[in-house]
Amino acid sequence: MTGFYPRFLVRDIRRICRDNKVDVGIISSTRHKNTSVVRFLKKELSTFIELNYKTKLPITNVYATPRTLGMDRVAAAIGSYTKKPGQAHLIIDAGSCMTLDIIDKNACFRGGNITPGMHMRIKAMNDHTDKLPLVPLAYHEELLGRSTEMALQNGAVRGTLFEIEAFIQSASKEYPRININLTGGDTDFLAKYLKSKILADPNLVFEGLNEIVLYNV
Repeated sequence: MTGFYPRFLVRDIRRICRDNKVDVGIISSTRHKNTSVVRFLKKELSTFIELNYKTKLPITNVYATPRTLGMDRVAAAIGSYTKKPGQAHLIIDAGSCMTLDIIDKNACFRGGNITPGMHMRIKAMNDHTDKLPLVPLAYHEELLGRSTEMALQNGAVRGTLFEIEAFIQSASKEYPRININLTGGDTDFLAKYLKSKILADPNLVFEGLNEIVLYNV
């Protein structure tokens, strides 16, 4: 289980556990944790893991500040590496922020970059200027925007695509034959327009969480 929102109540979790006969669980969240849900899961499940930097992992983590590392990044890396062990992987998690992380062929999480996601770019241009409007995301075939709305959309969408493609090129030089994995809420949107060969998997974080559970159990 990952990323509980405040409206996700104990009764919902109780129903899921009952209907699916759940006895092992893991929680990972980049938000403040829902303490009532955590208390319930600790009591209800035979094995419950609150994923943090102290949790035992099936990979090596050399990130310099593990306390501040978003564990969803680690989970996605593990989910990716498990699919093709012994190979390097670039994991692009496109959500509110976009992360671009690398795990090498020796299952060592090397780190990565954090950059604004497409929705954040659109909103920031509206929030931090007096006259630029808030526009919906849209992809245009034309390289140049022919209106302010189109220019904002191209800047956010094409800017994200250009950043991803450039990062893939740089990573491929350092890690030949690297696997490119795309996940996160904007997976379907971006996958349609990226030119590089990628594996799109919106559930990569969940798959990684499952591997962490199996490793600890």
